[in-house]
Amino acid sequence: MTNESASVSAAWPRADFARVPYEVFTSDQIYARENERIFRGPVWNYLCHEIELPRPGDYVTNWVGEAHVIAARDRDGSIHAFENSCAHRGARLVSAVRGTLEQFTCPYHLWSYSLAGELTGVTFLRGVAGKGGMPGDFDKKDHGLTRLRVARYGGLVFGSYSEDAPPIADYLGAHACEQIQRLLVQRKPQVLGYLRQRIPGNWKLYNENVRDPYHGSLLHQFQVSFGLQQPTMRGGIKLDADLKNTWNHSIVTEQDRASQKVVADAYAGTGKFNPDLQMADPALTRVPLDLGDNIKTTILSLFPTLVVAQVDNTYAIRHLRPKGPGLVELHITYLGFESDTPEQTHDKLLTVNFIGPAGYISLEDGEALRLVQEGIKHRQPGGHEVLEMGGVGPIQDTDYLSQEISIRGFWSFYHRVMQLPPIATGGGAP
Repeated sequence: MTNESASVSAAWPRADFARVPYEVFTSDQIYARENERIFRGPVWNYLCHEIELPRPGDYVTNWVGEAHVIAARDRDGSIHAFENSCAHRGARLVSAVRGTLEQFTCPYHLWSYSLAGELTGVTFLRGVAGKGGMPGDFDKKDHGLTRLRVARYGGLVFGSYSEDAPPIADYLGAHACEQIQRLLVQRKPQVLGYLRQRIPGNWKLYNENVRDPYHGSLLHQFQVSFGLQQPTMRGGIKLDADLKNTWNHSIVTEQDRASQKVVADAYAGTGKFNPDLQMADPALTRVPLDLGDNIKTTILSLFPTLVVAQVDNTYAIRHLRPKGPGLVELHITYLGFESDTPEQTHDKLLTVNFIGPAGYISLEDGEALRLVQEGIKHRQPGGHEVLEMGGVGPIQDTDYLSQEISIRGFWSFYHRVMQLPPIATGGGAP
């Protein structure tokens, strides 16, 4: 155990994770440990959606922590994942985000690899004119690319470095499996486009944000004023058995309009509730829900870096790509469905304005994370977050939105997978 992990663990004063040390957002040593224990540990990391690999030879690149990874469709339809780094001298094999190839060939010395990451060709293997070449006992089978295990669920493709990662359905949990089926399986998705957002904040701050319905109706005046998210809505959070994955959701009911007085009283003095606010073009807020179940928001947060989201009629896969302790790139894949009419596709493209680097919602989230990162980076050692909204003690499902309980679930699993020492004081067990 490193001195760094010991010092960090000493700053976790509560076993219910209602206190989180600020060092986890700023420390280079902790970030390095995350790449070892989490991204190369017993977790499933999101790689892509199957629809991005429609044909044999198609590939996409992604990040698993600091590792640049290729996911490729083989000729038999299977999908493989391996590091984008030649087994010879380590050069990157491809620089494009996506493409189609018969094989992967290193641009440095032209070593070639199959779509499964196996070494298939070594230039001048036996030398030239009888001189040089590789030793006689050189076996190409021993020099393939560094491969990841691959698992698929509901079209989502995951990779893991660890043999200890559990079966994918067990890892996701019942609530996540149900929502993936609801959002991505009952209709065949298609990619409408991509956006990226670089946020000057730690990747775990975004994990807190998407597990935090408390802020949704406070930070985002747009959501409150136009009835997209209000604290009186039905909904809440549901957690998996390990407390790492969260389904945060809200549901439209006939009672929402009747609750306006309650909402107004709750926001008294904040300046955030303005029911008289109007848009010059209200079309954005009038796109009808197309699943017929009145679920207005689904934020499915999957450890460590995946979010499958429905915000009104916007469907998106959000993937976090950490770039150091103080920077994260959010990559968003926007989805429509093959059964959509032209009008429904238009509506989905319209509501993309909710989420994204210039969206009504995501712009504020990114700025909030920047403010947190700026605020904590010079705090004295021993400082910590306070996560008590919704109560302390046991980490469990709720049927209300004003809470931070699911954030504590994230931290309980984080603490365990990082292999930090047990917390010896206070707060009760999670």
